[in-house]
Amino acid sequence: MRHLILLRRALDAERAARRLTAGLHQQDLEAFTVRLHRAVAAQHALSQADLVLDSALATHHDPEGGSL
Repeated sequence: MRHLILLRRALDAERAARRLTAGLHQQDLEAFTVRLHRAVAAQHALSQADLVLDSALATHHDPEGGSL
């Protein structure tokens, strides 16, 4: 009977460890998703700024090779 009690405790400990690991995994995935979305938004903002800069430079470019 004592053996069954020890096995039950070991099983309970394993289940608790699995729940903890699963919870931490979910938190890690959520944190990664937030960081990824921020990086994508930053890249989009840089791309848009690059387009604006290219447009401004093209508008003020002198065909003779200089600027106006």
